[in-house]
Amino acid sequence: MESFDLKELQAVELEILLEIDRICKKHQIRYFLCAGTLLGAVRHQGFIPWDDDVDLHMTLSEYQRFCKAAKKEMKEPYFLQNYRTDHTHRRFCKVRKSGTTFIEKGYERSDMHQGVWVDIFPLVGVKEDARWLQRTNRIIRFFDVILKKRMENLPWRERSAASRLVRLIPLPVVRVAVSAAYGLLLKDYDRYGKCCELTGARTITAQFDSSLFADTVDVQFEGFVFPAPKEWDRLLTMTYGDYMTPPPPEKRNGGDHEIAFIDLEHDFRERRGF
Repeated sequence: MESFDLKELQAVELEILLEIDRICKKHQIRYFLCAGTLLGAVRHQGFIPWDDDVDLHMTLSEYQRFCKAAKKEMKEPYFLQNYRTDHTHRRFCKVRKSGTTFIEKGYERSDMHQGVWVDIFPLVGVKEDARWLQRTNRIIRFFDVILKKRMENLPWRERSAASRLVRLIPLPVVRVAVSAAYGLLLKDYDRYGKCCELTGARTITAQFDSSLFADTVDVQFEGFVFPAPKEWDRLLTMTYGDYMTPPPPEKRNGGDHEIAFIDLEHDFRERRGF
């Protein structure tokens, strides 16, 4: 991988975050910093110096409102990416910036938008019931697989028999079917008392108490003010333990992503040729 300046990457991500914040304020949509971004705000009042991304939470109902508002209002160079707007199989959305390139390993052949991004993870309600979880996850995994196989950008000869069959289904039909399934199965964060974030993971679990996300407070991040869960101390302790003590240098790995290529000055389409 070619070298890049992490601070310059973080500056682009902050720019995207400010665009998300603008839309949320305009439409009174509630969101909050989460994961390493929340930890960075509390411990560093900004990015964790070695972190390479920005993560946000929205409750499912607010997430749905945001996707509708952003699809209408977001203009170039920003792009709302989800399975309804692009060739991605993820359940959550990203806001990407055109004119940049950030390609993860494993996605080098994907034809989706691959600019620098900010992740937005919806929070969904989860029952503490083993049979419900098993049934729900089985159905979600089924539709996840269909969506992923339909979005794959592989030559016909490299596709499995199942992938070839799914490829014959019109993409709008797949999108409607997946949306209907998710709509029936996934409820808002406070429906059951427990909730989890929808990420790329194949299963949902009773991850958090819903009460953690009932209210927000303001925190400082890179000289700006952004919302955070009011119960941020409890949330960070659950996630990281002694979160105010930075890890030793050998464990400061630069983030969670395996990076294939980054270019902050050129559009991903120049790199990929499409």
